[in-house]
Amino acid sequence: MPAIIITTPFNIDLEFKTAAIGKRILAWLIDVLIISLYYWLMLRFIYPLLGMKESIDTAAELFIIIIPVLLYQLAFELFMNGQTLGKKAVGIKVIDKEGREPTWGQYLIRWLLCIGNLFIYIIPYIMLRIPAGIIFFMILYLPDFLCAVISAKAQRIGDLAAGTVVIDNNYKSNISETIYLNIEQDSYKPMFPEVMRLTDRDINGIRNLFNAKKMSTDTEIYVRQVAHKIKSVLSIESEMEPFDFLEQLLMDYNYYTGKK
Repeated sequence: MPAIIITTPFNIDLEFKTAAIGKRILAWLIDVLIISLYYWLMLRFIYPLLGMKESIDTAAELFIIIIPVLLYQLAFELFMNGQTLGKKAVGIKVIDKEGREPTWGQYLIRWLLCIGNLFIYIIPYIMLRIPAGIIFFMILYLPDFLCAVISAKAQRIGDLAAGTVVIDNNYKSNISETIYLNIEQDSYKPMFPEVMRLTDRDINGIRNLFNAKKMSTDTEIYVRQVAHKIKSVLSIESEMEPFDFLEQLLMDYNYYTGKK
């Protein structure tokens, strides 16, 4: 899997692994399976209950089946932090290429430019009427597939246009092992509540500085730069030594997150 390096506002480099093609295909298959189940439930149970007349049957299909399915990817990624149900099941998600949560505009762009998915998601509907139509839709999806295979960050056309990437969310699964410390909640007194403006990724980057096997002169200089940058961004005034300051931030962060 290709790796992407993202620099946080605190000059900390973070590494993410892009989602493997196999995982993306599996996520897509799960999504199609969910949609197929939705079709079956609607046609098998809901339609008979509604008892619709033939004159409004087409409009009902449009609003009850076709539109919800076409909006499936966009809606779930917007409200589930970059994941559809299929993506969540296999542990992948969409992020901005700078490591941030994508904006609604980015989600919209990648959805609009996912012509293959827009049609493939209605395969169950088409197969009920025109089985041969699946070949046409597979051809429509081919450009996206080839783009994801050959691009440096495994981006399909919609990702390239929106500035997003699909990452392996499980690659960060060890974050709890690196940023969380045991803090005595009753007796501990935090010093910097501003630390909650940092993300888990920022805190993980700070912790990695302490995990360095060898503390060189360059590392010490880098630590001072990181501490100075954080103080500036968070508007913190402190005379603590850089290492002591960063360690205090780690403990404060764990204190506040441990209270949730």
